[in-house]
Amino acid sequence: MIKLLFLFSTLFISSAFASERYDSDTVNDIQEIYWLNDKQDGAILYARHAGFVQLKNVIDNIILTSQQIENHQFKIENAEKLLLMLPASKESLVVYMRDNQLFYGGHTYIADKETIKELLRINKYRIEKGDEISHQLLKKALLKYKNIT
Repeated sequence: MIKLLFLFSTLFISSAFASERYDSDTVNDIQEIYWLNDKQDGAILYARHAGFVQLKNVIDNIILTSQQIENHQFKIENAEKLLLMLPASKESLVVYMRDNQLFYGGHTYIADKETIKELLRINKYRIEKGDEISHQLLKKALLKYKNIT
């Protein structure tokens, strides 16, 4: 019985604290998300609207509740790159998405493929609509943060 309790507590602790820099309060600190374009010289800015809340909540749910893929080499080439901006701490967190996976903090998480497709559809719509900010504006916005990667 004690071994079983130890096993369950170990599993809970390892999944609940998957990344030292991301915990259940982190989502509240994210004020902007920059979804970089393929060349990373421009981005779609998500802040203060329904798409931002949806994107933020999906990322939060995946990191905090999804299963991690052990010993997996996530290839960031051709993956979608998002910068989660935390102005209070003047830092950014980098998240990569593709297919049914999300990569953050050295860990790969399983994500719902349809949810990722929906986020990609929303982002593509915003690009087609002309919402992308330029390289100069992106660079100026990112200068507010110390830890830009």
